[in-house]
Amino acid sequence: MTQDPQLPDLLPAAELSLCLSRVFLAPQARVTLAEAQGPLLDDLHSLAETLPTLDTERLGALARALAALTDTQQLILGYSRLFLTPPAPAPLNLGAYLDGGLMARSVPTMEALYRRHGLERDPAFRELPDHLALHLQWLAWVYSEAMEATEAGGDATPALTDAATMLHDLTLPALAGVRRKVAQSVNDATTLPWRALVELTHDQLSHDLARLQAALPALAPEANRPPPPTGGRDMVETFEASEAPSETLSCRACGEAFESDPVLAEMRRRLAAAGVSADHLAVCPRCQGRHGASPSLKPPGADLKAWQ
Repeated sequence: MTQDPQLPDLLPAAELSLCLSRVFLAPQARVTLAEAQGPLLDDLHSLAETLPTLDTERLGALARALAALTDTQQLILGYSRLFLTPPAPAPLNLGAYLDGGLMARSVPTMEALYRRHGLERDPAFRELPDHLALHLQWLAWVYSEAMEATEAGGDATPALTDAATMLHDLTLPALAGVRRKVAQSVNDATTLPWRALVELTHDQLSHDLARLQAALPALAPEANRPPPPTGGRDMVETFEASEAPSETLSCRACGEAFESDPVLAEMRRRLAAAGVSADHLAVCPRCQGRHGASPSLKPPGADLKAWQ
């Protein structure tokens, strides 16, 4: 089937998100220096033809930063210095930058977006639900979902809209905080690769958002507003303290009636204002849990060397 010319090819971006998700779980995923210097860089070079953020200069700088390390212990030491060792200068829990603390107001909004697509955290995933790696896995899944919908002749707009909402309202404002904290922290050889990877992630997700906004012209007035200031709560309160009226909806999965919560009401309001169907959001909490029983997120990327 001919692809909608307005829909960007999101598969390379999904594969890059999957790569970055794994590397930002380095201690848990047992990423080694040899893997980072070999399969990871190979994957990035293979995606460079389709992703302009993976330019020769950036990849060369990352390769040199990795080559300067002597062993896996140094790689994980740099990770720990930036993201783990208390008080970590740049934790990867995004809610810390949105709310000023862990497991705070933004997390239910993130989890609501996860569940929209029938996904839950893998029980083996030992990080909190606002971890950057989980955002990246979710984005990879939703990008692939949009591509599959288009190839099947369906409507990719719901998936694209949710991805743009996550990026604009949550992921990128928080990631800007990670980026700033990393830049302010002590610079040494062990942290240099991680600094480069944070910059790459920020630039790629910004590029993704720009492409999604171009593919969703009806959402331009909402999506193109300036991102909320890092550390603010406005974007979270917009969802959780929304004045959008609660609705009695019929669950598209089981047919039972249920009341929309503030997050659901606000998302439906945004889509309605943009002239986009919100029917895909009409899933009751019970069915969200049932559909979210998938044990793990499984985005595309079977050909990525770092995941084999």
